[in-house]
Amino acid sequence: MADQYDPQSDSSIRIKAIYIHPVKSCGPIELDRALLTKAGFMYDRCFAIATESARVDAGLEWRFISQRTKPQMSQIKTELWLPQKNSNPHDPLVQAGGCLVLSFPDPEPPTWINRLDALLHTWTPSTPPQVSFTVPLQPTPTQLHAFNIHQKAFAIHSRTAHGLDLSPIPSVAAALPQLKQFLGLPQRQPLTLLRCTPATLVRTKTDLAPLAHIGSPSLHGYTDQQPLNINSLSSVHAVSALLPAENQPLNALRFRANVWITGAPAYDEETWKRFRVRPRSGEGVAATICVVCRTSRCTMPNVDPERGVFDADAPLPGRKKGRPQPSATLVEHRMVETGVGSALGPTPTSKVQTGLE
Repeated sequence: MADQYDPQSDSSIRIKAIYIHPVKSCGPIELDRALLTKAGFMYDRCFAIATESARVDAGLEWRFISQRTKPQMSQIKTELWLPQKNSNPHDPLVQAGGCLVLSFPDPEPPTWINRLDALLHTWTPSTPPQVSFTVPLQPTPTQLHAFNIHQKAFAIHSRTAHGLDLSPIPSVAAALPQLKQFLGLPQRQPLTLLRCTPATLVRTKTDLAPLAHIGSPSLHGYTDQQPLNINSLSSVHAVSALLPAENQPLNALRFRANVWITGAPAYDEETWKRFRVRPRSGEGVAATICVVCRTSRCTMPNVDPERGVFDADAPLPGRKKGRPQPSATLVEHRMVETGVGSALGPTPTSKVQTGLE
């Protein structure tokens, strides 16, 4: 997506890019190909960060946190490592099916040792020191027992989700105090990382795709509504042209879609009911995907993913703050329910890759 701002010239509709977001509301990973399941792309939004806080009515509850209130979460980078054929089968991370690596800027004032370490890893003197920690991708029963890992219920918007509480894992426990500091949370406030499992996936309940087209109901773990989202660079370019000059060009990654397409007119994807991803010759069957609804837009696209701050236009005379962008423009020209992008209901397991029509 490095060339996302360039004019699009594809004569046919193609997949431009594929993204997964392993940790809900944290940094994405761009892929050349991905395995599409009934719960969306494998490893997409299968982790979430949650904190315990006071409820409005009374008592305490665990609730996910996101860029809506913590825009700096966009600066939490994620990497996936999956075992190779020659990987050591006795390695605990190999036994766990791989690992997730999370990195974020060190909130502590940098020491010369921190700066030297950052320089040796990046060869860029201006790179701030990072805090990194490793999480087993799918903890084995032995690891669950050894680390005393149990399921925890927590809230995602108005629904109750469940997941494995990974805070007892030593690498996670060691990083949580620094993560609290980075997120601006008090050290006394509990914070954890949760992992969904096949048993904690739930069926989608709204905007259901016909089972005649998708075979069985869609599932999702920690996505807001549907397991998959598509967006078009043409649509983002059209919105960008409506923005104040100081907010152009609009970074498409603000919208956190899974599938990015080129070659279609702006907003054309909103009119689709179903589409087929045609595989290359001799490489399996076509994936047929239902478009179930348009994507309701919250305030997260107002976060600049490169800086981790909310964006706004220039304030009017006599005002201290500008309007949040692109939300103000979307409400004015597109309204909330016709923002940008559409949610999808996937068919049974198939492979999807960039460049396909």
